Amino acid sequence: MNSEIQDYVRATARFLALPLDEAQVERVAVHLARTRSMVAALQAEPLHAEIEPAEVFCPAPFPPGDDPDAAAE
Repeated sequence: MNSEIQDYVRATARFLALPLDEAQVERVAVHLARTRSMVAALQAEPLHAEIEPAEVFCPAPFPPGDDPDAAAE
């Protein structure tokens, strides 16, 4: 296992006051290494903004009478 990732897990656990034994450090490091490899695969692909535009959040309007600020106007 990558000792750099294990060192990161230990340091982060200390910072967050999480008591991790070495077996737990190893398991967390395995998951982080897997995540790191998935990120590397995604970053290797040329994904341009026009390929898949982000959704724009548009909240639904509240029913009449639900907005207390509207009554003051």
